[in-house]
Amino acid sequence: MQEFTPNTGTRAHSRTFNVLSVTRECGVTTDVEYTTVQLTRTDTGLTAQINSQPTELERAVALLRTAERVWLLEEVLTSEVPTAPVIGKAIACELHRELGRLGYRAHYALAGDVLNRVVPSLAAITAEERNLVREYAYGQLGLMVGGWAA
Repeated sequence: MQEFTPNTGTRAHSRTFNVLSVTRECGVTTDVEYTTVQLTRTDTGLTAQINSQPTELERAVALLRTAERVWLLEEVLTSEVPTAPVIGKAIACELHRELGRLGYRAHYALAGDVLNRVVPSLAAITAEERNLVREYAYGQLGLMVGGWAA
């Protein structure tokens, strides 16, 4: 039996494998089965399909790991989209001060609510996201951005 090791060195949107599974009883082959396994990357993590039917990721990986042989049929590589630069610590510190002056105490929660994702650090958001957070914070108080608290 061949040990399956996924290629984690190259980021892919999806990979489709042909899998040969062999069942043996007392050293005699009793069943041979070919299966197609597809692993796809989504915003929430990996999803899996076996023979074009959705399945649990653990089941698909177990099938790949216990297979007699695995062939890569298709690979769709992830295109590296350039990301916007983040604001960094200095501007994040200014944003913390500004939100504090406005009376907000849970800055990360506020940014997370506005951006609809977990924000562990204001330094890791983009300038556009910073502007959205500011506009929302001021708007909740009925103020224009850059009003009295700035």
